[in-house]
Amino acid sequence: MLLRSCIFLSCITLVKGGIEDIRTEGSKGKCIGDIVKKYFERGYSMSVVHMGNDNEIVEILNTKELKTIISRSPQSNMSVMNEHYVIDANSSTYFIKQFEYLVYEKRWNPTTRFLILIKNLNLNDLYNVFDILLKYHVVNTLILNNTADPELYTYNPFENFGCGRRYDRIIDLGKCSQSHTKNLYPIKLITGLRNCTFNVTSTHWPPFTIKRAINSTNVLTGIDEYIFREISQLESFNIDVTFMDNGEKFTTISENMSIDGPLNSLQQGKDMVFGGLVLMEARTDMFQFIYLHLLDQDSLVYLVKKAGRVQAWRNAYLVFQVDVWLTLLFIFLLYFLIFVLFFRPKDKLWVVLKMLSFMFSSGTCIRGSFFKRSIFIAWVWCSYFFCCYYQSTFSSITTHPLMEHQIATVEDLRRYNLRPCVSETILDYIKAALNNTQPYQTDQQCKKLLESIKFVSQSDYEYFTIVNQYKYQYYKFDFYDEYGEQTLYKFDKPIFSSLYCVYFNKGFPYLDKLQMHALRLRENGMINAHISRLFWEFQRHYKFKTKKSKELEVVVPLYLIGFGYFLSTLVFAGEILMKKVRDKNKS
Repeated sequence: MLLRSCIFLSCITLVKGGIEDIRTEGSKGKCIGDIVKKYFERGYSMSVVHMGNDNEIVEILNTKELKTIISRSPQSNMSVMNEHYVIDANSSTYFIKQFEYLVYEKRWNPTTRFLILIKNLNLNDLYNVFDILLKYHVVNTLILNNTADPELYTYNPFENFGCGRRYDRIIDLGKCSQSHTKNLYPIKLITGLRNCTFNVTSTHWPPFTIKRAINSTNVLTGIDEYIFREISQLESFNIDVTFMDNGEKFTTISENMSIDGPLNSLQQGKDMVFGGLVLMEARTDMFQFIYLHLLDQDSLVYLVKKAGRVQAWRNAYLVFQVDVWLTLLFIFLLYFLIFVLFFRPKDKLWVVLKMLSFMFSSGTCIRGSFFKRSIFIAWVWCSYFFCCYYQSTFSSITTHPLMEHQIATVEDLRRYNLRPCVSETILDYIKAALNNTQPYQTDQQCKKLLESIKFVSQSDYEYFTIVNQYKYQYYKFDFYDEYGEQTLYKFDKPIFSSLYCVYFNKGFPYLDKLQMHALRLRENGMINAHISRLFWEFQRHYKFKTKKSKELEVVVPLYLIGFGYFLSTLVFAGEILMKKVRDKNKS
């Protein structure tokens, strides 16, 4: 009898345990399925991340026939954007260790909704989990413990002006079975950005950002800082700007998502980075950004030494082009042949000298028949017109001097074998943008951007450099001569254009609103007005000399003029002596 009673009690216990297991699975599965169906309906897929558990949660979601499910591990690097996260973790400790793998993948998306199921969860573990979520700006999250009827927990780092940096309490939403009347993913930006102070890293990269000296009286800020000072007044937040020492360090992102340069500060906990940072695909995978706040695109352009005036003695033949000189030579030979064939002079050199004398407006007496004089008069008229045109053009050179050939195309760079003098930051930019591993070999004196421009401006047409157009326009007066004339020439055709942006940590709140404010500042002209003030403030300190009178170009060197005077004097003296000798012989 006793044995029969024990067997009966054991059977009842097993049946009750089996029924309880069925209820546990059914209640938890229904809870997760209902939450996903109600709150994860946007998008086409969701990522189910396994952290030490089996595929139980995938099986539960498959029975609900919800949407495309991507079953993955934290180490899997997604090639598409994660639209939703459902995470199944074996413990809170394991979750904290594995969560960083998700954060450092390219398609990490902290702004979406998270559903996290953790086994063996207690209150102390819950604080550790929310701390790691807060660190990586995950706000829209819901945590469930792995029980028959899971407890639901969330938090709000934006209530009580938390600004996404702290949370005052863990919000207990009660049992999952009783949550169908509650909003499990409410809008949590209750106080917005009011009373918040955001930490900003900035480079010194005029005109976008300007590091002012401690005792400086200049109150103007760079373009990016000005934009956010204005937006901060609209949204009632503050920014604390810290300037980097090396502003020319170009940010590169390696395959394992390690970052150097200014954007590394975002991984170190800063909220935003600005200072002439270009928009690049590799960066957009890692960070959020706002852009299009500048009316004009920037571009990389070539700079070379501006062509100078030709050597003075070359003006004598550069007045005419080669085809004009060849035409003149042909006409001269043609008339000479006509004289020789028709008149058969004994002294042919005398004909050449007479023809040359007419070209220099020298008169002479022409004897002979009417036909002979007509031929000579035709040449006189031809040489007269040529002489007048030559002298008028030659005289215009005194006020409009001839210049050397200006190197103005990439083909000219190759033809004249100019060597590159390109700064390291531009080289890194070209490598990242064009996937060119070795674009140029540059010299030691060209490591910095402004140093490379200065070196090219002082070189003797042997080097070229590549610069950002905005940067050069700001500093261009540094490379003018004492009379305010440019010493550098900028190519008309840019290498490629680029957009500037401001980068934020992924998960930064109200980014769409900040983008809208930046666009409105641009559209109402405030940004362009500030740029004009910046350029005027920087360039008004330059003082150039003024030329009292129009400088005239000496088109013939003095030694050449002296030689001509000396030779003509000798000829004149020789003619006088020859005349005296001739007269003496006659007498």
